[in-house]
Amino acid sequence: MAEAPARSLLGGDPLAAVELFPLRYPWAYAHVQQAKHNTWFPEEVPLHDDVRDWHERLSDEERRAVEMFLGFFNPMESLVTTNLLLSLYRPITAPEVRLYLARQAWEEANHTMAFEYVIKTLPVDRARVFALHTDHPDVAAKEAFQRRLIEGWLVEPDISTVEGVQRLCHNLIGFFVVLEGIFFYSGFALALAFRQRNLLRGLCSIVDWVLKDESLHLSFGIHLITTLLEEHPEIMTPAFAQTVQQLILEAVELEERYNRAVLPQPIIGLSADALNGYVRYVADRRLEELGLPAAFGNPNPLKWMATQLDVPELVNFFEARNVHYEVGRERS
Repeated sequence: MAEAPARSLLGGDPLAAVELFPLRYPWAYAHVQQAKHNTWFPEEVPLHDDVRDWHERLSDEERRAVEMFLGFFNPMESLVTTNLLLSLYRPITAPEVRLYLARQAWEEANHTMAFEYVIKTLPVDRARVFALHTDHPDVAAKEAFQRRLIEGWLVEPDISTVEGVQRLCHNLIGFFVVLEGIFFYSGFALALAFRQRNLLRGLCSIVDWVLKDESLHLSFGIHLITTLLEEHPEIMTPAFAQTVQQLILEAVELEERYNRAVLPQPIIGLSADALNGYVRYVADRRLEELGLPAAFGNPNPLKWMATQLDVPELVNFFEARNVHYEVGRERS
């Protein structure tokens, strides 16, 4: 068997032609193969029952929560696309890893179109929804957190120094682990709580498909970050580890404040306290996936969410495939 070419994640020719085999990072190619099966289009989901729910079954507080959900997700999905293309694609040159980044960028664009489809179909206050990420302080604070990670890297996009690779790693953690693995998971729980009450089933079907994409992005991101740390062990100093932990704790604080704004009182059987308990539970899992100690010790207060996360475990991409929504299979 031919040996894998001597290359690494970073620092190759950014204009080189794609030459995949022999693979150096088979985990990246496995994610590409899985992502191909997870191809879907928003307009496959009818939303007429959701429109009826909006008019006839949702309270004012529930409609407001949906608008808050859409007002965060719609701009953040496009920000992820921007980060992939502007922050990551140039320094990360391993071809199989780039292949997945390109596929993910398509998926994020598809998510943006999916939430736009929901916004233009439901009778939401469109101007309010699109203004939330700038006008509402708790939505704006989360966006500012993410933009800081892009700007910090783009100001000095240098992988020749320890500090430069640390900035890149911060970006990876802030987007793959925090945005997609904590902020988005919290939003998914809010949205899917409506289905627990047999409401907004079309929106929740779209959220199902987005969630499965994002779970694959999270898995890929954890692999990417841990591989970067293996290839650049010099960056994982005690001070850097503390900075990473503080980054995640800051994100938890932002998300908890946002959830209290979304849920000033319980709706659809969900309170801000329960949702924030779930945020802390998820944040502990993310810290552990990065090799850091858990910070909160919270049990999962939303046991029903476990049934929503029917994706392969991080270590099982060579043995298992997600068969619940794949090209050529009927979707529920």
